Amino acid sequence: MVNNELLKVHHWMSLNKLSTNYAKSMYLLTGQKIQSNLAEEFLVRLGNHQIKREQSAKHLGVIVEEKLNWSSHLKQIETKLDFSSSVIYKTRNILLLNTLKFL
Repeated sequence: MVNNELLKVHHWMSLNKLSTNYAKSMYLLTGQKIQSNLAEEFLVRLGNHQIKREQSAKHLGVIVEEKLNWSSHLKQIETKLDFSSSVIYKTRNILLLNTLKFL
């Protein structure tokens, strides 16, 4: 069923002279209880290309995982905050107070 709908999308894109970057195309099976046998047999095709399945995807800066938890996203935010706080800590005696407030 999914492949039939994607075939329609592919046809519409062809008519409107649009193209798909197959290297960046992927899909997620989301939900708390993903059946492993369903996931193994689930193949998504767009035109003559098979779309790869991923465990997580970044969309508009938010990392979404198959099981819809936020562990990867929170880990990324934690890493960015650690780096930013270390930069502020190391430059606290060098920069002016107004500059530090801006950071």
